[in-house]
Order: sequence, then structure tokens, then C-alpha cells
Amino acid sequence: MSWLAEHAFSERSLGIAWKKVQKRESDDGNLAPSILKFQEEAEEKILRLSEALLDGSYKPYQFTEVDIETNGKERTLHIPAVQDRIVARAILATTTSRIDPLLGASAFGYRPGLGVADAVQAVVDAREAGLKWVLRTDVDDCFPSLSPDIAFDRFTQAVHDTDITDVVEQLLGRTVGNGKMRGKTLPGLPLGCPLSPVLMNLVLVDLDDALNAAGFTVVRYADDIVVVGESKEELEDAARFCQRILRSFNMQLGDDKTDIMTFDDGFAFLGEDFGPKYPPAMPLQRVQEPENRVLYLGAQTAHARISKGRLIVEDRQKGGGNGGAHGGSKPTKLFDVPCGQVSRIVAFGSVAISSGLRSWAMYNGVDIVLASRRGSYLGIMQGTKTETHSARLIAQVEINDTPRQLEISCAIIRAKIHKQIVVLQRFSKRESEEKVSNAITNMRKFMTMLDDTASIDEAMGLEGAAAKEYFAAYGSLLPDELAFTTRSRQPPLDLANASLSFLYTVLLGECVTALRAAGMDPGLGVLHNPQAKRPSLALDLLEEFRPLVADQVVLNAARRNRLTSKHARKDPKGQGILLTKKGREEILKAYEERMLQVVKGSIPDFAGSIRRHLYRQAQRLAGAIMHDDYEWSGMSWR
Repeated sequence: MSWLAEHAFSERSLGIAWKKVQKRESDDGNLAPSILKFQEEAEEKILRLSEALLDGSYKPYQFTEVDIETNGKERTLHIPAVQDRIVARAILATTTSRIDPLLGASAFGYRPGLGVADAVQAVVDAREAGLKWVLRTDVDDCFPSLSPDIAFDRFTQAVHDTDITDVVEQLLGRTVGNGKMRGKTLPGLPLGCPLSPVLMNLVLVDLDDALNAAGFTVVRYADDIVVVGESKEELEDAARFCQRILRSFNMQLGDDKTDIMTFDDGFAFLGEDFGPKYPPAMPLQRVQEPENRVLYLGAQTAHARISKGRLIVEDRQKGGGNGGAHGGSKPTKLFDVPCGQVSRIVAFGSVAISSGLRSWAMYNGVDIVLASRRGSYLGIMQGTKTETHSARLIAQVEINDTPRQLEISCAIIRAKIHKQIVVLQRFSKRESEEKVSNAITNMRKFMTMLDDTASIDEAMGLEGAAAKEYFAAYGSLLPDELAFTTRSRQPPLDLANASLSFLYTVLLGECVTALRAAGMDPGLGVLHNPQAKRPSLALDLLEEFRPLVADQVVLNAARRNRLTSKHARKDPKGQGILLTKKGREEILKAYEERMLQVVKGSIPDFAGSIRRHLYRQAQRLAGAIMHDDYEWSGMSWR
């Protein structure tokens, strides 16, 4: 039996699932009779349940049919037995890390860390972006009309574990023990089964992806859908688009709940009333202000020093001298804060850092990242508090040329490509629909081909092919004045490429620090071959954060006019484009806003800022290198 199934079906996992069943499936605060009955000798029952699952003798009970009335409408639920609900929740808890990253940025229901408030805010964000028209709809009779065969197929593709999927197939194939459906297998997904909402998401993500790739802004909570656009005609197209996609699943939109209106007209969604100003925009809703800040130094004549417990940055050229020692005027002070407020220093180009500041930083664990003026990563100065652990160093060396190395490498590439696809879907425009759709189709083919990859070189080839498709489509999503057709690096030939390279360098420095904190050597990569002067493992960690952070930041900044052509200047020392001082400030401000954004559920059972997630992913990558039974997976999009 697979290690995933052994984990899901262990006494511990089933015990945790039992607690969730008790908590979630009570009746008005009072435990239902079936729960009370299971409580009798619960530990013994869970032990027997675990043994049956592990030896293959487990058989689920029939559904119990129950009719209820909600909002004046009668619904029929098909309730699994308590033991089967426990099994379902244990499976969901174990497979979430594989399923949730596939759901993209438009699905908000039945996902860890996301809820109604997040969906409401996503609609508000679309309104604040200037979109005025709204299609509000739902999927008619969603669960009963959704084919279990299609849902099971999607689950199988997501999980890739026959020991798990065999049990799920049994759970879906049960007959009903009473009522109108007695003795029959349900034609759709059962209302009341913990698996049903997740299976529905796995099917309806096709609808989300298709709408996004076509340039529509979509917010979906379970089967309730809002599409936001620029015109009534556009949303009429979206409605027809939805119908066409749903018909492929033998499903359809609910005619009585489908309507097109404007924010000025007002409408209700998920219990919230929307209008031109309400609910209000809350840009800082999920931003965690840190105790200490990252200090970015980009002025080419800047000098950073420490004096009397304060970190001081001065521009000596503007001051006309060196502080008066030789008759010159005092330098211009650019920055002056208590040392304790600085967590990290990133210096670009010819920035002078005093020996006193270097000593203080090394002693206090404040990293100093060094980059070229153009934004290329040069290195990092770190103290001795982040030493590599010998056992982990040995594991990094021994993983070379093993099947495990290829497995982790493919997982890293798969996570990166998937997030690139989400970027294209999320920012697609109607005029670039064909280019984006074609790129996504090809990128998914490359992801599938990863399953049959025999070497790291083959995997890197697929990654490169996907990147070529991605950046060709990515350039079409930018405003015309910033658009590009290909990725250029040394030198970057346009402002967008310069901005991307700049942020990749900043991110790479953070990846180095995160890996050091996890006890790993950043130079010994898994996907990227170790090379002199290259932090190969940091490049591995960086991959999924490129689209998740940097690519999104540049797109958002460009579309909101925070990054414009006036922020570009020609490199006086050669070909290529550099960011202006104002451009660096704007792009770094947007970057910090993204890194400070607090999210839940991107990593199972973890919450915090994107920056904290970076450190957590470094720890998870270390775990995957150290232990063969530790599964590394990419983060979910948040």
C-alpha cells in the first residue's frame, strides 16, 4: 500500500477526521443520534476501521435518504454512515495538497483558508478595477446533475494513487438504503457527502479556466458564479460560453438565477448586497505589517553606515563631499531608522556599506543581498547563525542521480507551469483570448509529458518549452507601451523584462536566506545543477514564486499605471533598459505589498504572509530531500 494511503487510513488520521465529523456535523449544537452512537467505544471502532482500510476489507454502508426544507424549497440529502464520513474526511485531509493547487484563483468555496468574505472581496476588486457589468448565475441542480464518473476521473487524475481512488470509487458507488432511491445508485453526487463539494470543484475548474482564458473575470463559490466585464454584450457572450462548457458535462445554468446587470443597478451574491460603492474596498484586509522592514538600496552614490544604534543611508555625491572631512558639504541623508527596525538589506550596484554595518548585520542575523545595478544576483552576506546542518548537506549530495531527484525536479517544474497558467488565466484579455488559450493548451501538454520524463535534462527541456509559450502570451497581457514578445535577460531589452529580472533577483536573495534558515546549502540544487557562484537550490525554490509573486506584481503594476514607460531608461554603459529610481521604488513597493499579503490554505494547515510561505516551502523542500516518504508539492494560488 502507498505511503499516502497508509497515512490517510492510519488511526491518527481517522481520529482527527472523527473530531471534524463531531464538530461539523452536529445538529444545532447537539450531536446527532448517529454521532452519539459512534461515540460508544469510538477508539475501538476507529482501530477496526483503520485495519479494514489497510487490509482491503473495508466496505461502506448504504446512503440514508433524508428530505429537508430550506428557504421554502424541498431538498433530498443522501447521508453517508458516520464511519464513511470519517473515511471521506481523512481522504480529503490527505489529498488536499494535491487537489487544491489545481483549482486556480477563481474558486472560493470548500477550499482551506478561503470563504465567502474572500469571494465578496474578489468581486469588489473587479469593481474597483473599473469593470461595471455583472453576470450573476449558478449551475442548475449542480450536485444531482454532476456525473460521478466524470468527478471520479478528475479525482483520479489529481491524486494519482490507486489505493486512495479505489476507496473513493466505493464511496461514490454505494446504493441508497431507503426512500425513493432505495436500492439504486445515485446518478449524480450525493448532497451530504463530504467528498461531493471537492469533486464538484475539480469538475467546475474547467469552467473557471475556460472563462479566465477567454478574458473573463470570474468569481465562483461552489455553484454560484459571478462574471464581471466591461459591457452587457461581453457578459452575454460569457453566459453563452458557460452554457457551452456546462453542456459538455450534461449540466446547464439555472435560468431563474441568471441575470445581467451593473453595479449601479445593484445585486445580491452570497448574501451580500453589491452596489457602486458597497461593499467598500479593503486593500489592506489581508496585509500583515511586519515588525521589521527590508531596506532596499539603489542610489548609486549611497553610503550605508551604523551610528549610535541607528542605520543611516546618505548620498555623498548630492551633498558635494564626504561629510566635511576635506572641506566638502555634508552628505544628503536618505534614510535614518533604529537598527532594530531593519530585517534585511538589499543593495543594487555601487552602494557603499561600511565595515561597521557589515559587522552589525552579520552578528545580528541581518542578511545583506548584493546585486548588480541591472538587477543580477551577485551574492549574499550572512552570519554564522544560519549554518548548514551536516546531515542535510549529506542528503543534498546523495540525492544526485537518483530517481528521487527526478521526482522532486518534476514536481518543482509542474508547480511552476501550473502557476504560470493561473497568471495567464487570471489576467487574460478578450483581445488576447486565442493566444492565451493556445499557450495554456500547449503548456498543459508539457505538464502531462513530465510524467514520462526519464532525465533532468528532458524535464528542463519541457520547462523551457512551457516558458517560451508562457512569455509569448504574457507579453500580450501587458499594456501596449510595455508589451514584449519574448523574455530577454542580459540585457533586458524593455521595461517589463527589466522589471521581471529585477524582482527575480530580489526573490532569489530571499530564497537563499530561507534555505539557510532551513539548514540547507543554497548552492546544491536538485533541479538546477550546482555551478560555481550560482545558488542552485535557491533557484529551485524560486521557480514557483516567479509567477506567484513577481510576474503578478509586474502585471498589476503595469495595468494600474504604477509602472509606465516613464520608468524606463537606457543603460548608459551598454545595450538594454534599466529601471529609473522612481520605477524601482514603485515596483519594490508593489512587491512588498504582495509579500506581506496574508493567506491561509496555500500550504496545508499553514497561514501567514507570502514571505512566511516562502520560508515554509524551503522547509518542505528540505524535508523532501531528507526523507523519501515526504511529498513536496507546490502551493495553492492565493
